[in-house]
Amino acid sequence: MPNLSPTMEKGNIQKWNKQVGDEVQPGDVLASVETDKAVVDFEMQEEGYVAKLLFPEGAKDVPLGDIIAVLVDSKDDIAAFSDYTGEAPPVAAEPVQEAAPVQ
Repeated sequence: MPNLSPTMEKGNIQKWNKQVGDEVQPGDVLASVETDKAVVDFEMQEEGYVAKLLFPEGAKDVPLGDIIAVLVDSKDDIAAFSDYTGEAPPVAAEPVQEAAPVQ
Protein backbone atom coordinates (compact mmCIF):
# COMPACT_ATOMS: atom_id res chain seq x y z
CA MET A 1 0.00 0.00 0.00
CA PRO A 2 1.54 3.30 -1.05
CA ASN A 3 1.65 6.26 1.30
CA LEU A 4 -0.85 8.68 -0.23
CA SER A 5 -1.08 11.24 2.60
CA PRO A 6 1.31 12.51 5.28
CA THR A 7 -0.71 11.00 8.15
CA MET A 8 -1.76 7.76 6.44
CA GLU A 9 -0.99 4.48 8.27
CA LYS A 10 -3.31 2.16 6.34
CA GLY A 11 -5.77 2.38 3.49
CA ASN A 12 -8.94 0.89 2.08
CA ILE A 13 -9.13 -0.23 -1.54
CA GLN A 14 -12.34 1.36 -2.74
CA LYS A 15 -12.09 0.39 -6.40
CA TRP A 16 -9.69 -1.30 -8.80
CA ASN A 17 -9.60 0.72 -12.02
CA LYS A 18 -7.46 -1.90 -13.77
CA GLN A 19 -7.79 -5.69 -13.79
CA VAL A 20 -5.40 -8.60 -14.31
CA GLY A 21 -4.17 -8.55 -17.91
CA ASP A 22 -4.73 -4.82 -18.40
CA GLU A 23 -1.90 -2.73 -19.80
CA VAL A 24 -0.96 0.31 -17.71
CA GLN A 25 0.94 3.46 -18.60
CA PRO A 26 2.38 6.20 -16.37
CA GLY A 27 -0.51 8.34 -15.13
CA ASP A 28 -3.12 5.57 -15.39
CA VAL A 29 -5.15 5.13 -12.20
CA LEU A 30 -4.65 1.62 -10.82
CA ALA A 31 -6.96 1.99 -7.83
CA SER A 32 -8.96 4.43 -5.76
CA VAL A 33 -7.70 4.25 -2.17
CA GLU A 34 -9.44 5.67 0.88
CA THR A 35 -6.88 7.21 3.25
CA ASP A 36 -7.48 8.62 6.71
CA LYS A 37 -8.57 11.90 5.07
CA ALA A 38 -9.93 11.33 1.54
CA VAL A 39 -10.27 9.01 -1.44
CA VAL A 40 -7.13 9.31 -3.57
CA ASP A 41 -6.34 7.89 -7.01
CA PHE A 42 -3.19 5.74 -7.01
CA GLU A 43 -1.51 6.55 -10.33
CA MET A 44 1.01 4.33 -12.05
CA GLN A 45 4.59 5.54 -12.35
CA GLU A 46 5.68 2.82 -14.79
CA GLU A 47 4.29 0.95 -17.77
CA GLY A 48 3.54 -2.74 -17.78
CA TYR A 49 0.74 -5.26 -17.34
CA VAL A 50 -1.25 -6.04 -14.21
CA ALA A 51 -0.34 -9.62 -13.26
CA LYS A 52 -2.01 -9.90 -9.85
CA LEU A 53 -4.27 -7.91 -7.53
CA LEU A 54 -3.51 -9.06 -3.98
CA PHE A 55 -6.48 -7.50 -2.18
CA PRO A 56 -10.14 -7.54 -3.20
CA GLU A 57 -12.07 -4.40 -3.96
CA GLY A 58 -13.39 -3.13 -0.64
CA ALA A 59 -10.41 -4.42 1.40
CA LYS A 60 -10.11 -2.46 4.64
CA ASP A 61 -7.11 -1.41 6.74
CA VAL A 62 -4.37 -2.51 4.33
CA PRO A 63 -1.09 -1.54 6.07
CA LEU A 64 1.37 0.81 4.39
CA GLY A 65 4.09 -1.10 2.60
CA ASP A 66 1.99 -4.19 1.85
CA ILE A 67 2.13 -5.26 -1.80
CA ILE A 68 -1.28 -4.59 -3.33
CA ALA A 69 -0.57 -5.49 -6.98
CA VAL A 70 2.09 -7.04 -9.19
CA LEU A 71 3.13 -5.54 -12.54
CA VAL A 72 5.15 -7.31 -15.21
CA ASP A 73 6.89 -6.04 -18.33
CA SER A 74 5.41 -8.60 -20.72
CA LYS A 75 1.88 -9.95 -21.05
CA ASP A 76 3.50 -13.39 -21.37
CA ASP A 77 4.65 -13.17 -17.72
CA ILE A 78 1.18 -12.74 -16.21
CA ALA A 79 0.46 -16.46 -15.82
CA ALA A 80 3.56 -16.91 -13.64
CA PHE A 81 1.82 -14.89 -10.89
CA SER A 82 -1.58 -16.63 -10.92
CA ASP A 83 -0.90 -18.38 -7.58
CA TYR A 84 1.21 -15.60 -6.04
CA THR A 85 0.01 -14.61 -2.57
CA GLY A 86 2.45 -11.81 -1.79
CA GLU A 87 4.38 -13.85 0.74
CA ALA A 88 8.01 -14.69 0.24
CA PRO A 89 8.86 -18.37 -0.16
CA PRO A 90 10.36 -19.99 2.94
CA VAL A 91 14.06 -19.44 3.32
CA ALA A 92 16.13 -22.60 3.61
CA ALA A 93 18.15 -22.76 6.79
CA GLU A 94 21.86 -22.26 6.30
CA PRO A 95 23.85 -25.41 7.08
CA VAL A 96 25.72 -25.10 10.34
CA GLN A 97 29.48 -25.40 9.92
CA GLU A 98 31.13 -27.37 12.68
CA ALA A 99 34.37 -25.86 13.87
CA ALA A 100 37.43 -28.06 13.54
CA PRO A 101 38.94 -28.96 16.91
CA VAL A 102 41.89 -26.81 17.85
CA GLN A 103 45.06 -28.73 18.80
